Amino acid sequence: MSSGRFSISSCRRILLLACCLCSPALAGDEAARALVQADSGLGTPALVGAILGYTAWPGSSRTLTLCVSRGAAEAGAILAQLEGLKLRWPMQGRSIEADTPPPGGCDAVYFEGWDTQAQRQALHGLAGRPVLSIGRGAEFCSDGGLFCLAPGAGGLRFEVNLDAVSRSGLRVHPQVLRLARPRAAGVS
Repeated sequence: MSSGRFSISSCRRILLLACCLCSPALAGDEAARALVQADSGLGTPALVGAILGYTAWPGSSRTLTLCVSRGAAEAGAILAQLEGLKLRWPMQGRSIEADTPPPGGCDAVYFEGWDTQAQRQALHGLAGRPVLSIGRGAEFCSDGGLFCLAPGAGGLRFEVNLDAVSRSGLRVHPQVLRLARPRAAGVS
């Protein structure tokens, strides 16, 4: 039964995410290979912005670059919302071509409209690097993406690939699950 904003199931997910994201020593642990899934009422631009806000990159403060596939349905809106974000560091946007490896200056990449094989190759090239990858569909996480977006009931559903996050060197705050809508008591 839920006594607050989150159900017990949501609290378990937050605890699992906290353990896996805050401790790189757990990278090989079975729990780190899990996907954490949540429903959000946010649209794509807002959800991408919020995920950026919960992510910390290694190293000193610098301007970060979000690269967005030019063919993404909401590419313009995703890039435009960067101006209104209040992040801990400056963030700039850049359009990139789908189906070509992301340029080296990308700190985050939003994939959409890519050929499946080209996307797999790009994700393979980003594996283990501090680059936040966000894309569409469950296969995106299966192929090594960090955050996978999919249509859900009344908004977007997102999954976090804990293994890929752990290997990336990025720190994703466990409160990223606060982007999820609260669920009714007894619903998991």
